[in-house]
Amino acid sequence: MRRHFAGATVDALNKWGRGLAWHGIRFPVREIAQIGAAIGREFSYSLLRAVVGRDETALRDALAQLEQAELVFCQGEPPEAVYSFKHVLVRDAAYESMLKSRRQQLHGQIARALEQGFADIVANQPEIAAHHFTEAGLVESAIDYWLKAGQQAARRSANAEALNHFARGLELLPKIDDPMLRNKSELLLQTSLGHSLRSIKGWSVDSVKRAYTRALQLCKDSGFDEHTLPAVFGLWTWNFLRAALGEAQTLAEHLVNTAETAHDSVFKVLAHEALGFTLFARGKFAAAHAALERSMSMCEDGKAAAYLDLSAQDPRVHVRLYDGMALWVLGYPDQALRICDEARRYADASQHPFSEAMVRTISLRVHQLRDEAAIVARQADAAIALCEEHGFVHYLAMALILRGWATAQQGEFEKGVAEIQTGLEKERATDALLFESYTLGLLADACIKNEQYRQGFEFLNQAQLRLDDENSERFYAAEIYRLLGETYLRSRRELDQAERCFFKGLTVAREQKAKSLELKLCVSVYDLYELRHNADAYRPQLSEIYGSFSEGFDTTDLVRAKARLKNG
Repeated sequence: MRRHFAGATVDALNKWGRGLAWHGIRFPVREIAQIGAAIGREFSYSLLRAVVGRDETALRDALAQLEQAELVFCQGEPPEAVYSFKHVLVRDAAYESMLKSRRQQLHGQIARALEQGFADIVANQPEIAAHHFTEAGLVESAIDYWLKAGQQAARRSANAEALNHFARGLELLPKIDDPMLRNKSELLLQTSLGHSLRSIKGWSVDSVKRAYTRALQLCKDSGFDEHTLPAVFGLWTWNFLRAALGEAQTLAEHLVNTAETAHDSVFKVLAHEALGFTLFARGKFAAAHAALERSMSMCEDGKAAAYLDLSAQDPRVHVRLYDGMALWVLGYPDQALRICDEARRYADASQHPFSEAMVRTISLRVHQLRDEAAIVARQADAAIALCEEHGFVHYLAMALILRGWATAQQGEFEKGVAEIQTGLEKERATDALLFESYTLGLLADACIKNEQYRQGFEFLNQAQLRLDDENSERFYAAEIYRLLGETYLRSRRELDQAERCFFKGLTVAREQKAKSLELKLCVSVYDLYELRHNADAYRPQLSEIYGSFSEGFDTTDLVRAKARLKNG
């Protein structure tokens, strides 16, 4: 059926292709249809005119004949008119009726016409120019436009589209003869490929590592030192999300040292971001806060696109969210919320879905740390919907975990625990082990609240295994020891063991300057002493840590501490 219809269309084009006088040259209508077909299923009068020449009368007569034959339809009036073929088979027939050499020639003419006279199309839809340069066999320009198209798609979080564009560029690489040019083109494509893979496959999957490793190898082989940072930053994220924090720290320090000699503030912003994130995960909260503040101080609104191209995330948003967590741990629960609000304003202004997903999910974590289950429950649905819409696997898992915690806290234990475990499995499926002890702690917290102590012990024992390695995540270490002590305390088993867990947690919290975690531990110790009818012996310590706070007095932990001091 298709072959018959296509053949009939070619016959029709021959029939209606009576020549028109055009500067003394026979100009068949059929050729106009072929040029339009090379442009695409739809083509504008202005671009067609730029390709075929400037004789308005001849061109308009040819287009009128195609309309009369009902091969094309027209919307608008020249020069603003846009034409479309009646059916894709009509377009295909016109296109396939040309010799391959003629098709290639036409695509080259179209590509050059786009560059010379249609800057808006080239800027806003670089994939169109990429397609025509590809079909023209002009591979260097084609690769450059496929890269631009992919980066542009990635900036609006259309990462599946971006991956397709980068793949088209990579397919053309063998056709570049110059090895240095070929290596540089591959380097840029591999780095950008890693960014988009990270967004929709997860930050820690093997394909992400392969892309960045190949990019870094190309930098070393060809001496492209100025392109090293995005590849190293990508490898840092891979190690960071896998909780390989020793290697992540080495890479972060390398980034900082390299950035200090660079004259680009973007490099410095990203380097201190990497260092701050790594220090936070390792429980070095004061140093993390200092590095994150350094990163924020160098951020420039005018370089938002550069941040996205080099790192696939906006540090103006991401760094503030991590600093929000650091501020909470350091004892500033209200400042933590304020800086998350700042991150939200940046994300709203940028209209970048990936940044919005970060804000919606990491802000939930800050509310969880503040023990605000109702707020987490109220806001989690929107975060989950956004992540599902755009395929943001990592942040979807995080949002599910936090909604599950809120659900369990509000009385639906089995449903909540199941959802936390679903999120945890999604993280594990991408080999993202960062903050796994935190998630296990949330599971244990739900179990303790619902008097499921045996199950709580199981989760906490798993979490403790994560704390043995000094290069592992230590962000939640003090809280894991507190939860373990709480499980012993509330199950009325081995109160001496509960006390040992609490004081081990206190040692960790004080070493880390984790004042909010220290407060929680002091309240737990007070409860233990009260059970032993000796609470007055611990009142001075609880009073001292409570008195060290300057804000957040309406938060759950400070309210609980005040109630104990008042009741005593």
